[in-house]
Amino acid sequence: MSVLSYWGARTGIFLAVLGILWAVGWQDIMVFFAAFVVAWLVSYLLLPGMRLRAGEQMDGWISRSEKGLREADAEEDAEIGAVDDAAEAADDERRPHGSR
Repeated sequence: MSVLSYWGARTGIFLAVLGILWAVGWQDIMVFFAAFVVAWLVSYLLLPGMRLRAGEQMDGWISRSEKGLREADAEEDAEIGAVDDAAEAADDERRPHGSR
């Protein structure tokens, strides 16, 4: 919910800045760029706690989405380790005792 509320707050700030700039007479395409920059600066200064909570929530989403990849990597590593162990055991059987 933090990401959605942060996005909504930033969008609201952008629309408010856009409305203010439109009201003072900026009625060309530059009003969108100016509103974007001003709203970004204002939201960055006014919403630091909200930004951190949204970032933590997104990190959690990313962590959960990568869980399957980490499990698959661990399984693959275990299989490779088992193959390496079997190859090492076979090498040990072929060597004369006492040499390594």
